[in-house]
Amino acid sequence: MLDEIANLGSKKDSALSALHNLARTREVEVDLPILKTKVMVRPIVGGEELKLHTMKASGSTFIKEFDKLLFEHCVFNELKFANLQDFIKHLCPADKAMIVQALLDATFSKLPEKIITCPDCDQVDTYTPEPSELLHGDSIKRVWNKDIDFEDYEVQSEIIPGFTVVYGMPTEQDKLDLLEVKENSEMREQLEETNDLLNNIEIFSIYIKKMIIANPTDDDKDNTLILTDKVKDIIPTIMSMGLDLKSTLLEDETINEFADFIPNFYLNIKCSNLACGKQFKWEGVNPEQDFFRKALSVYN
Repeated sequence: MLDEIANLGSKKDSALSALHNLARTREVEVDLPILKTKVMVRPIVGGEELKLHTMKASGSTFIKEFDKLLFEHCVFNELKFANLQDFIKHLCPADKAMIVQALLDATFSKLPEKIITCPDCDQVDTYTPEPSELLHGDSIKRVWNKDIDFEDYEVQSEIIPGFTVVYGMPTEQDKLDLLEVKENSEMREQLEETNDLLNNIEIFSIYIKKMIIANPTDDDKDNTLILTDKVKDIIPTIMSMGLDLKSTLLEDETINEFADFIPNFYLNIKCSNLACGKQFKWEGVNPEQDFFRKALSVYN
């Protein structure tokens, strides 16, 4: 009897070892545009997927758990992070997007079904792409080539006389700070409306390091306000602006110095209408939301 139990344990260990080796064969290598390093990303497994299901009710908790999953599934060729918090403080939107796309590619053979309309003839098609189809030679538009680290690089813009905004590269911690104060119902509604957990003002604000407000006719620097807290100061200030000033701020192209690093994911589509047959790019792609929908079986 003891021999049978031992044999059973040995077979179980062999099966687990085989599954582990199989999972490793699906690792995907990806280049990060900001940290400028290569990362090997391994797929998620059933137990991890089930754990994500339990986080659906809490938006900010879910994102934290997802960030932990990313951290545990990445092997960085050169960089070493002390812990999860260190990883979150150095994870920029562009790098996270590339890691999530690699995680999709490593884990799933197909993405949720896309409903795509031809821009020429309005033919509506359904398409179920493979994750690898999102990534192209021009997907990474820019890589970090400054002489200083991204944490220390800032660009400022005078929106109107006396009102200056200082922009910088945001990190995942900036996003989590905003999500912490949002209601779950608010995040769900926002996700349905814009395909993101944050609204346009919040997305814009994560690039703001500080806002400097001074009376242009007053030389007294003590009367200058410097706002650095996104939740308590920056977002409320933007929300209270008049429409003209708010539009001027949100249309400030200085932010593109950082936003242009976001990878350009898209699908190459050919219209199924034989009379049309147009080839076009479909850019309604968000790897992180595709991962959530696939892993959480939203379409099942």
